[in-house]
Amino acid sequence: MSLQFTVLLIGILLFAAVWTTKLSSRLNIPALLIFIALGMIAGSDITGFIRFDDAELAQLLGTVALIIILFEGGLQTAWKEVRHELAPSLSLATFGVFIATSIVAVASHYILGFSWANAFLLGAIVGSTDAAAIFSVLSGQPIRRKVGSTLEVESGTNDPMAVFLTILFLQFVTDPEEASLLAGLGSLVWEMAMGLVIGLFVGWAASTLINRIDLSSSSFYPILLMSFAFLSFGLADTFHASGFLAVYVTAIYISNHELVYRQTLVRFTMSMAHLAQIGMFIVLGLLVFPKQLLDVQVILSSIALALILIFIARPLSVWVSLLPFRYSWQEKTFISFAGLKGAVPIILATYPLVADIENASMIFNIVFFTVLLSTLIQGSMLTFLADRFRLNETQSSSIHTVIEFMSIGKPNAEIIELTLPMSHPFIGKTISEINLPQEFLITAIIRDDHIITPRGDTALEGNDQLLLLTPKHRIKTLKRFLFPPA
Repeated sequence: MSLQFTVLLIGILLFAAVWTTKLSSRLNIPALLIFIALGMIAGSDITGFIRFDDAELAQLLGTVALIIILFEGGLQTAWKEVRHELAPSLSLATFGVFIATSIVAVASHYILGFSWANAFLLGAIVGSTDAAAIFSVLSGQPIRRKVGSTLEVESGTNDPMAVFLTILFLQFVTDPEEASLLAGLGSLVWEMAMGLVIGLFVGWAASTLINRIDLSSSSFYPILLMSFAFLSFGLADTFHASGFLAVYVTAIYISNHELVYRQTLVRFTMSMAHLAQIGMFIVLGLLVFPKQLLDVQVILSSIALALILIFIARPLSVWVSLLPFRYSWQEKTFISFAGLKGAVPIILATYPLVADIENASMIFNIVFFTVLLSTLIQGSMLTFLADRFRLNETQSSSIHTVIEFMSIGKPNAEIIELTLPMSHPFIGKTISEINLPQEFLITAIIRDDHIITPRGDTALEGNDQLLLLTPKHRIKTLKRFLFPPA
C-alpha cells in the first residue's frame, strides 16, 4: 500500500469516526463500538485495505493512548467531589476486580475446559472496568455526582490490579515453577504505593514548573503539560511501579492546584484524548480477524462469559465491595451495569499473543467478543437505568465554558487564570478596595460556572476564578501581589 493511499485512508477513518459519533448518540450505543467496527472494516478480512497483525505494536499504541486518556480523565477529576467516594472506589478497584476475575475464571474452567492458570488469566483480562469506556460514556451525562465519581475513580485506579493479575497468571502459564502468589502480592503493594508516590511527585513538579516557567510562546504549554503524563508513566515503570496509576494521580494533582491557562490546557488534552480513543479502537479493530470470530465455539463461549460477567460477576463484585459503604440498591445496580469493558481488556489480551502461549488467539477472540457484547448491552442500558432509578441530576443552564486567550509568538501581554482560596485576605473585599495596580486588569470573574463582569463594587468570594490581563514580564509580580509569601 502506497504512502499516499495510507495517508488518505487515515484521513477517511478519522473523518468517519468523528461523524459516526452522531450515529452512536442516536442509537444510544458507545462510540467505541463504531470505532472498532471501522478498524475491522478497514482490516484484512473485509476490505483488506490495511493488513495488520502486529500484537506487540498494537500493545504499544494502546498503552500510549491509555496514558493520554487516563491523564485527561484525571484533569477532569475534582478532588473535593471524589474524595468522599475514594474508599468505595478503591474497594471496587481491588476486591471487586479480584471477585469478578475469580467468577469468570471458574466459568472459563468449566465452560472452555481451560486449565486453572489459563482460566484465571482470562478472568484477569476481562475483570476490570475500562477507563476509556467509562470516561467516554459518562462524558456529558448528568449522572448523580456520587455515582459518577465512584465509577470514574474506580476505572482510573483499577488498571494496576488488572495488569498485575494478568502478568501474575501469565507467569503461572509460562513458568509455573517460578511463579509465586506471595511474591505477586508483595509486588502489587509496591506497584500501587510507588505509583501513588511517583504520581504525586510528578504532579507537584509539573504544577510548579508550568506556573513558574516563562516560555517564549504560550503554544508550548500544552506540549509541556502532556510531557508530564509520559514522564510519570515512564518514571513509574522504571521503578517497577504502576505507570497507569501514576499518570492518573499526576493529573488529579495538577487539576486541583493552581494552573495557568487551565481551560485551554484542559481543552487541549480533551482533544488529544478523543484522538487517542479513536486511534486506539481503530487499531484494536484492525488486529481482529472477523472470520475467526465466526467460530461457533468462540461465539457460544463469548456469549456465555459475557452474560456471566454482566449479570453475575460484576453485580456480585459491586455488592460485596460496597457492603461497608452507604449506597442505595438503585446506585449499586447502576454501578453494576456501568462496569463497561473496552480497550484495557483488549490490550491485556495481546499479552498472551506476545508471549505466544497455547490458546492465545482463542483467548484474544473471546475477550474481544465478550467486550463487544458487554459494551453493547451495558452501555446501551445506562441511560435507561439512570432515568428509571432517578439518578440523573439537573444540569445547570449556566455557562460552562470560558473563552480563554493563549497568545502565539512573543506577545507583550497575557490573560491568565487564578483561583482565590477560601482563606484569601481579599475575600469579602471589593475590587476597588484591593488596590490592584493599574497595569493589571481583571477582565472576568467565574463564580459557580457563571461569568461576572467585574466592577469596582464587585465583592470577591472564595473559589472565584479571576481572568486577569497582565504584561507578560509582570506575571510574577501579579502573583506576588495576589499571593504574597508567608
